[in-house]
Amino acid sequence: MYLSHRLPAGSASVFLFLCLLLAPTVYAYEPPPQILFGGDLAYPPLEWMEKNQVNGFNVDLAREVARVGGSKAEHHLGNWPDTMRALEQGHLDVVPMYYSLERSRKFIFTQAYLYSSHAIYALPTTARVSSIGDLTDKKVAVEEESFAHQQLRHLAKKPDLVLTSNTLSAIESVMQGSADYAVLSSLAADNLLRQHEWELARMGPPFWSRGYAFAVDKNKPELAEWLQDSLSTAIANGNYQTLYQKWQNDLEPAQADNRWLPFFSSAFALLLAAFVLGGSWYWSLKRKVEQRTQELSEALAQRAIAEQELLRVAHYDAQTGLAKLPYFIDQLDDYFHAHQQPVKQEKEILVIKLADLDVIVRTFGFARAEMIVSAFANHLLKLDDALAAYLGRGVFALFINKSNALELFDRLSSAMAVSDPGLNSQFVGGSAYWPEHGRSAGKLMRHAETALAMSELRRRRWLAYEAAMEPSRVDLDIISIFIDGNVQGIFPVFQPQLDLRSGKITSAEVLVRWQHPRLGLVPPNVFIPLLENSGLIEQVTEQMIDEAVRVAVILRERDLPCCISINIAAYDLIETNLAGIVSQALVRYQGLSSDIKLELTETSVASDPQRVKQVLTQMSELGIYASVDDFGTGYSSLSYLSMFPIRELKIDRTFVSDMLGNPRNHSIVRSTILMARELGLVTVAEGVEDDQTLQMLKKDGCDIAQGYVIARPLPEAEFIEFMRAHAAQVFDMSQFMK
Repeated sequence: MYLSHRLPAGSASVFLFLCLLLAPTVYAYEPPPQILFGGDLAYPPLEWMEKNQVNGFNVDLAREVARVGGSKAEHHLGNWPDTMRALEQGHLDVVPMYYSLERSRKFIFTQAYLYSSHAIYALPTTARVSSIGDLTDKKVAVEEESFAHQQLRHLAKKPDLVLTSNTLSAIESVMQGSADYAVLSSLAADNLLRQHEWELARMGPPFWSRGYAFAVDKNKPELAEWLQDSLSTAIANGNYQTLYQKWQNDLEPAQADNRWLPFFSSAFALLLAAFVLGGSWYWSLKRKVEQRTQELSEALAQRAIAEQELLRVAHYDAQTGLAKLPYFIDQLDDYFHAHQQPVKQEKEILVIKLADLDVIVRTFGFARAEMIVSAFANHLLKLDDALAAYLGRGVFALFINKSNALELFDRLSSAMAVSDPGLNSQFVGGSAYWPEHGRSAGKLMRHAETALAMSELRRRRWLAYEAAMEPSRVDLDIISIFIDGNVQGIFPVFQPQLDLRSGKITSAEVLVRWQHPRLGLVPPNVFIPLLENSGLIEQVTEQMIDEAVRVAVILRERDLPCCISINIAAYDLIETNLAGIVSQALVRYQGLSSDIKLELTETSVASDPQRVKQVLTQMSELGIYASVDDFGTGYSSLSYLSMFPIRELKIDRTFVSDMLGNPRNHSIVRSTILMARELGLVTVAEGVEDDQTLQMLKKDGCDIAQGYVIARPLPEAEFIEFMRAHAAQVFDMSQFMK
């Protein structure tokens, strides 16, 4: 139960892929008698060494997982860089760590069993920063080879890193003044600060919320499969929940700070003793006993109040006053248990997300976003016959009678607008119905989160769950293959582009194809969207950049220069070190910046304009220019033509393919060409399939054409031969068609 409930908001679809993908399977594998687990020497409450004894949640979980699988866990803790090297060299079998794409290339990961965030720490007197971007040129302590170290070293503008062997050393670096800030996992950092009673302040909100999972040596796939199966069994049989509850006070310290309660117990014992002793001098000390009795009564009353307050803190979110998810789930399961048969009233779990909360944070600040969350929660509390919960990051859950969700959305939107127009927000939702979609709270929550994810994906305001929303077996296979990192059968094809002014082939587009040994030929429109939505597209992008540079260098060395364009996804622009990937490929093959260009979709450009501008500026400084693909199908075309260093527009095939028979589309194509010419941009028409369209594009002043009329996408050898055969040829359009 804890796994699905502790996912960050907005990640329901990816979690669904992973949960179904990693469901336990039956296989014959005999584990070794001992599994060697590694870990960090000073990383409480997850793992630490004290008096030569290993302790921590990760340690207990590893022991339980090994026991379930018929083996025994042995632990070797050390400094984190040494632990990572030991796992890479095969000296350790398993190490729990944050999952990342970079690490997945080296290790096989189980499903995540715990989620935690990172934060920036500094002395209270230090200048306050609000994000990683504010740390440029600052001295920042970070644990070497940690997840935070990986993220920071890939930044375009890096801080001055002070590398330490563990989290405690990073904190000490800040305390001693050798670093201004530290970027650390907040769970371990907060624990260490409490232990040592050190005063370091968090700077800004938490970030980089990531799943903690077991990582296994890539050369031990059978061990990884056994470990995943054992972990799944431990979760299914309830042992994980029992273990989590044992460590809950340490894993969720904000919810369990009851250190001051023993005061009341001590007061009770002392006052009771005074009462008994006072009985010997009843007449002389009667007044004093009455006074002590009164104090005792007050202490007992205070204790009862404190216990109630602790229960409230444990069950309810402090900001919103709504139930926390575990308590919400418990209440729902109690209701379902009491109302199994017959069902007199269908119920609905409605998950609502404030869709523009991230935009509000970036535009107006974190405080405004918190005000909107609190205001929305207040309106949910006013609903009749409803139980509400807050899941975090602007996501809420409602348990209500089955109703018209869109009408409820309208009422909530109106209520927000009336109460405070400045706190209005857009929201989307997804619903699951009891008992139609399930009879347990956990299952219904997963279905409602799936419906929410599909609402966002389809750009709908609300959707109810349908079985068709579940991923197909092929989709799960594809995700599994790319998570494992051992992808076979990816190869490039190249589609030539004709310069309509010179009549020569001077450029081409590299396109990805996948012929998998088991799945066969998988179309790009099947696997590319899956990889983009799951954050796994970087593997394909890196390979296509590599292939494009390599082939462009081969052509240039044969005196057949050809600029090859590469499709770049939104994830590549925002989440990866794209400039570094391109630079490494150019150095590897001794390529020139003129050998390649980048093709970006309008939606990817609009997803995070500031980050995209930064990346495109870096690429422009390297001499690599950008082209906007599918121009005319997005929503912000004109605004970013002046904002970003763009030199080319690709007119979408939907306008080009029928421009001769559709005067409106022809007008769009012609006006786009004229606008581009005024702005000094090159125009490329894609999807050209007949000679009449080619002739018309040339007449309209289009610069470059691409389509089946010129050539279909060609494998590498055929493409190089095509370039050689047409190297010295200047084509008349009608002759070229023959």
